[in-house]
This record gives sequence, C-alpha cells and structure tokens, in this order.
Amino acid sequence: MSTADFPVSRRPEPNEIAGLGTTAPLGSTVIGERLRVGFITHLDQNTDTATIYRENILLFQELEKLGYDSAWIATRHFHSGWAALPSPYAFLGAAAVATSKIGLGTAVLPIVLDDPIRVAEDVAVIDHLSGGRLILGVGKGVPSDSFHVFNAWEKDRDANFEHKIDSLHWALEGSQVPEGSAHIWPANAGLTGRVVHGSSNINTIRAAAVRGDGFILERFGNGGERTAEARAGFQQRQAYSVREYRRVFHETWGDTRTPYVVTSRTAYPGVTNAAALAEAGERAGRWNEFAAKIGRVDLTASIPDQLLSDNFIWGTPEELAADLLADPTIALTDELILGIHPALHTLEETVEKARILLEEAYPLIQAGWAAQREAALAEAIRPLAPEQIRAEQERFAHERSGTVLAGTTDASAAAPSTDAAGAVTPAHPAVSAPDAAHSALPTTQERISTHV
Repeated sequence: MSTADFPVSRRPEPNEIAGLGTTAPLGSTVIGERLRVGFITHLDQNTDTATIYRENILLFQELEKLGYDSAWIATRHFHSGWAALPSPYAFLGAAAVATSKIGLGTAVLPIVLDDPIRVAEDVAVIDHLSGGRLILGVGKGVPSDSFHVFNAWEKDRDANFEHKIDSLHWALEGSQVPEGSAHIWPANAGLTGRVVHGSSNINTIRAAAVRGDGFILERFGNGGERTAEARAGFQQRQAYSVREYRRVFHETWGDTRTPYVVTSRTAYPGVTNAAALAEAGERAGRWNEFAAKIGRVDLTASIPDQLLSDNFIWGTPEELAADLLADPTIALTDELILGIHPALHTLEETVEKARILLEEAYPLIQAGWAAQREAALAEAIRPLAPEQIRAEQERFAHERSGTVLAGTTDASAAAPSTDAAGAVTPAHPAVSAPDAAHSALPTTQERISTHV
C-alpha cells in the first residue's frame, strides 16, 4: 500500500446505510436483520500526524474492500489517549470521496464543546457528499480539566448536551431561524435517524430513547469498574442500560420507530492465545503507561489484568467469539464495532488484524448472536412488576461502583481469568433480572412533550 492519491467516484454507489435509521418503522430497515460489524481506529498508530491521517484514509478503503459495514473514528481533544483527531469533519470529507459503500461513524463527537448549528451544517455536507453513509455518534467527551478553553464549554455537561441535541435535530431538519428569514441549509432530515448518543448516564440514555435516537456504548468502564475483577459487573451494567434504552424506546414509540444499539469492543486476534497476549501486551504498552498516569490502569498488575481492566481481550478467533458472546450486551446490540486499539501497528498490520476479525471471528459471533437474539429482545421490553422496580432501583444505585450486582452472580464467578496458555476464560454470568426503575420515569406523553 502507498499514500497515492485517493480515487474519487463520480457518484456514490448505492448503499444500505442511507436507509438505516431510527426514524423508520420497526422492521422496515436492515437494523436487526443480522449483527452489523464495524471497525474503529483512534488514529494512534504513528507519531507523524500527516502519516496518521493519510494512512487511516487508506485503512478505510481497505476496510471497505474487506466487506465491513462501517468504519469508525474516535474524536478526542488534546491528543487524549494518543487519539489524533480532535475534529472529524475534514477527515470524514476525505473518507467520503475515498470510499463508496462503507458507513462512516463518529465514536463520538463531543458536541458539548461545539456550536450545534455549525455541527449540523458540517455533518449535513459530509452526509450528502458520501451519499448518506454517515452515522453520527455524539457525546459529552472524555472528561478533562482543560475543556474551559472552549467558548461553548459549560459546567453542567448533562444540560448542555440535551440543549445541543435539541439544536442539532432542529438544524438538520432545515428549520427556519426564529425572527429571521433564513432556513438552515443544507437540510438533511435523513441523518436525524442516524444520530446515536454515547453515554453511561442512565438519564441521558433514557432521553435518547424518548427522542427516538440511537445509543452507542463505550468499550470500557468507569472508575471502580476498571479492574479485571469488575469487568463482568461493567458488562452487566451496560446490558441493564441497553435494556432500559430498549424498554423506554418501545414504550415511547411502539412499532413506529426502530431502536438502534451500537457497541464498541477491543478484540486482539492471534495465532494462539499466548501469542496474542504477548503481542497485545507489548503493543498496548504506550497506552497503559498513559492510562496509569490518570489512574485508569494499575501498572503493578499483571499484563492480562491490565488488559482486562480496559475490557481488552485477546486470543484466537474462537476465543474472542466465546468471550464476546458471554457478554450480555452483545445479543442486545445491532452493530458491533471491533478494534485492536490502543496499540501501535503499521497500516498493513492493522488491515491484517481487521481481516482476521471479520473473516474468522465475526461468523462465530454472528451465529451466537442469532441464537441469543430473540430471547434477549423479548426480555428487554418486558414490563416490570413492582417488586422488580424496587430491585432495579437498588441495582442502578450501583451502576458506577464496579461491583457485581447482588442477585446476579458473585465476584468470583463473574471475574474472567487466564489459563496457562494465556487464554481468556470468559465469565458466564447467570441470566440477570430485568432492570431500570420505572416508578421514577414520566409517562409516555410526558416524555414526548418534555423531550421531543
């Protein structure tokens, strides 16, 4: 591969992304027909910025050739976690003309630091340029003590986010400016169905469901969840969040709209489990050193525990599939984003890892997903009895504690381990009870009038 000029198509090829969206009736889109699969890059593979950007455009082209449904970028300010893309617009514009079929996703754009009207203008242009292939993940950004440098920064991140989402949707609809003669242009109402909220805040997740937007989950936990022992509890907490999103979405919209859940996971493939562990530990060393400085990784822990605390798994394709399918979130997911980050690799190495994940691990994941899917969805939208509501109120009080929640499985049973060959032995949590406290939620009509 080389950094040759990117080919530009006269017209984007037909794609299914434009028809994918939460605003379409349930069963009328490709959502849920199979587990869609994407690949994510943090653009952290090199120390030369120009090389990083150009090689990742080439990576998107290779992912399209392999057959991935989507390619995703992390967007972070201040080079946080070595992620090299503070703004997605120029990069996605280049990707839009360098590819023709693959979905283009942001995971996630920290919209709280931007002018939402300008965001709407930029993403509308990119989506039109790509032929309707943008999937717009938006969030509040990885917390930082330096965000006050942005004019749009506000201390109340939650309220700021809700306000920005309101304005984003308003602008994408091409609405008329109050007390003015102009309309926001170019309009892109179709993109409103491809907006997904990234958050671990349960109230933000509920608001996404009420609004009729999608939901994207982060790949690792928060605070006390960032240990190998707490990994199963983190996955359970995420599964509870998805069930709550799906339940509120169903109560609000019924069959008139389609929920959309995207989950991001790190999966590092290797010829053997031991070889994958050795390589992953070496290639992720720079990330672990950075994460240790901000209290997110314990460098005194073993390499396997350091990786597992980041929800970073490794092994043969069979091992990766087994571990992912033991995660209760996967069956509730519509699109699974896989990545090998954070790890230093050449472009060629990254493409080969992506190929193994798609051609060898994904078919196993898809088969397991299909077997679990129907029961998981039925459980997700089942109404709660009063005693379940009380139990789930207590469960959600622990959603950030990192502990395994009472009544599901104990810590020793839930914690993953490694065998002598370096294989991850996945946790197999018991079937958990439904979640989320509905007694505190407004009625459907109150939700719609308040949030939509």
